[in-house]
Amino acid sequence: MSDSPTLRPARYVTEILSPAILVSVLLLLQPLLTPETTWPQAVVAFFFVTGLPFAVLLWMKQRGKVADHHVGDRRQRAPVLVMAGISLLIGAGLLVSMDAPAGLFGAMGAVFLGLLVCLLANLVWKLSVHSAVAAYVGLELLTPVGQVGAALALALAATVGWSRIELKDHTSTQVLAGLVVGCAVYASGLALP
Repeated sequence: MSDSPTLRPARYVTEILSPAILVSVLLLLQPLLTPETTWPQAVVAFFFVTGLPFAVLLWMKQRGKVADHHVGDRRQRAPVLVMAGISLLIGAGLLVSMDAPAGLFGAMGAVFLGLLVCLLANLVWKLSVHSAVAAYVGLELLTPVGQVGAALALALAATVGWSRIELKDHTSTQVLAGLVVGCAVYASGLALP
């Protein structure tokens, strides 16, 4: 059975703009975003925040512990999100010993906050983590450009949300809730000194 004209592009968007890829890009660009961050510190942050958790997720998929690498079954999300949070905390501990700057910890803290909110939401309801991460990372990377950047960030999040709805992985309400969470996490970062 062949894909509809919109199904294949939706799959590409979902894979290319997945949470692991977007957060990886954000962390690996930290030396450009916060010049006090060194490349080795960015690589350590990437490894513990997305690299190792995604590798464990793929192992869990291979072992049949999760249905797919997007963890489509919300009941399977809690252990994955907890594991990712623990890995992030271990990485943060290592980065303390590397004298990482506050800006890098701010980015990691926002990711941790997003994980926590998504974990709590997914205990009772299936929130779109893809949309939450796309909104947060888009705003983090593009708002320094100004209003056009903010509009592009929201367009990025809308495109990811469209892909999740098109693939029938989420409802529009779940996608909008993810968008709100991503924007709220970004706003909480702005409120910190």
